[in-house]
Amino acid sequence: MPKVVSFINYKGGVGKTTSAYHVACSLAQHHNQKVLMIDIDPQTNLTFLCAQIAQWERRKRNTGTIANLYKRYVDRQPLDVNRYIWNDPVVIGRHAISGLDLIPCDIDLLGEDVGGGQIAGSFPALQALQQDARRYVRDLSFLKRVVEETDEKYDWVIIDCPPNLYLMTQNALYASDYYLVTAVPDHLSTLGLNTLIRKIDDIGNRMAAVSTLAGENAKGTVAELAGIVFVKVRMGGSMITTTHASRMETATLQSWGAGKVFVTHTTEYIGYSEAAESSVPVWEHGSQNARRAAQANEYPRITLELINRLSQKP
Repeated sequence: MPKVVSFINYKGGVGKTTSAYHVACSLAQHHNQKVLMIDIDPQTNLTFLCAQIAQWERRKRNTGTIANLYKRYVDRQPLDVNRYIWNDPVVIGRHAISGLDLIPCDIDLLGEDVGGGQIAGSFPALQALQQDARRYVRDLSFLKRVVEETDEKYDWVIIDCPPNLYLMTQNALYASDYYLVTAVPDHLSTLGLNTLIRKIDDIGNRMAAVSTLAGENAKGTVAELAGIVFVKVRMGGSMITTTHASRMETATLQSWGAGKVFVTHTTEYIGYSEAAESSVPVWEHGSQNARRAAQANEYPRITLELINRLSQKP
C-alpha cells in the first residue's frame, strides 16, 4: 500500500500547494518513487502547477476531473478511478517526469465541499442512529475509495487539501496515513497551529466513535501528524529574522510530540513563483532566481526528511 500524505492548513498563502507539488516531484525525480497527486482544492492550484490551463481545459472537457469522479461516487456508480488519472502531466522540455501522475481538480468541486459529514439530532431508535452513522462514514470515504482503487501501483499518494476542514479535507484525513502542515512563522499562522491540530484530533475522535456505532469494518481513525514545515521564512542577510526565528523556536517547544517541526524550512525565493508560471519544479527552471532557489536545496531536503520520518513509523 502507498504512503498517503495530506498537506493541510485552513489558512491560505502558507505554501501548502507549492510544498505538496515540490515534495511529489522530488519523490519521483530524486527517489525514483511512483507518486499520485490528488488535487481536492477547488482553486486548482496544484493542477496548474502541473500543466498549463489550456491543457487542463482539454483534459476537463475530454476526460473529467475529480469533481466528475465525486459525482459518480455520490450517484453510486463504479468509480473507474484509473480513467481520471492524468499520467505524466509535468513536462520538462520534451520529457515528462516519469512516475508522477495527477487526479486534477476544478472549481466545480467547490459546491460539493460544504455538505455531508454531519451526524446530529435525536433518533427514535438505535437502528435509525446506525443508519445515520453509516451515511456519515460513507460521506467521508470517497477519497479512501479512490486510493484503494489505484491498484496499489503507487509508492506515495500526495493530497493537496483546500484551506478549510470541510467535507473534502475530512475525506483526505480519513484516507491518509499522515498529514503535514505548512505554516509561515508569523503571529497568526503559529497561533492557529494549536487550533488546527486540536480540531483534527476532534475529527478523529468523532470518526472513531461513529465508525463503532455504524457497526461496519470502517477504518475508524484519521491521519497522524507527520510534522510541521515552516515556509517563506524571512532572511536578513544569511540569518533568519528575529521575529521568524522566535516563532519557529516557540513552535518547536509546543506539546504536539517530540520533533514534530521539520529541521528544514523554505525561504522567500522569487524563483518559486517563476517556476510555477512554467509549471515545473524550481530545480528545472532556468532563470537566475530559480537557480538560486534550487541551489538552496530546500524541498529535496524536506522530502528526504519526510521519507526518513515515515520510515521510522511502524
